[in-house]
Amino acid sequence: MSRDWDVKDLLAIGCGGFLGAVTRFAFCESLTSVRGTLAVNVLGSFCLGLLMYHSEFLGYVPTRVRLFAGIGFLGSFTTFSSFAVYAFQMSFIASVIFICANILPGLFGVLLGRACMIYLGRRR
Repeated sequence: MSRDWDVKDLLAIGCGGFLGAVTRFAFCESLTSVRGTLAVNVLGSFCLGLLMYHSEFLGYVPTRVRLFAGIGFLGSFTTFSSFAVYAFQMSFIASVIFICANILPGLFGVLLGRACMIYLGRRR
């Protein structure tokens, strides 16, 4: 599916990406690198679950907000590259635990975010 990108869309993604990267840096500085990476990945997954379920299924989130918050902010707030580097720097057992500690709560975060939106949608 082809889409002509508006400059405003690209700016929304870029501004969100800048803010997400700065927020991730500040967040990870307050914790150890490994704990910070785990925390931003799980928190970002939860927030992405909220945002994407709300926008895809309920239709309340405008496209540009989705681009700013989902692709821009949360895309740079969560960090697969740091996750991969830390996993390869650890021993095998520690690496497996770290991978599971990121993936499983991340998936749970998306499901929990989705469940929150369903619950809030039914309360209306």
